[in-house]
Amino acid sequence: MSMRIFLIPSATAALMLGLPAFAADDAQTFVNKAAIGGMFEVNSSKIAQDNAKDQQIKDFAKRMITDHGAANAKLQKIAGEQKLQVPTQSDAAHKSDLERLQSTTASLDQPYVEMQRKAHADAVGLFQAYAKDGDNPA
Repeated sequence: MSMRIFLIPSATAALMLGLPAFAADDAQTFVNKAAIGGMFEVNSSKIAQDNAKDQQIKDFAKRMITDHGAANAKLQKIAGEQKLQVPTQSDAAHKSDLERLQSTTASLDQPYVEMQRKAHADAVGLFQAYAKDGDNPA
């Protein structure tokens, strides 16, 4: 659990650095990917907070909702200042993952943790790549 808890502040810190922190070809693509990823982390965490068996997972999910909710708001503010559109709906892949998590009849603890691990890795990669090669220094 400690590694997962460590990833929350790392990903949130990367998001708080603003647009130059994620990997994409252009700023709008970055914003799209970052927003969709952030929505997924919040929405999947809401499902886990309500349905997880392990209290540590519920606590982790609560923290994800708080941290990523704030990070998502920061992204929206920065994107607005840059005249970029922030998507309000998820993409098909993330919708499918949310549906799978919601419909899990067994414990969703492990699937949730795995989804969060992947989402964090994707987010860190996106931020690092955009910081290195992105087209917007904002």
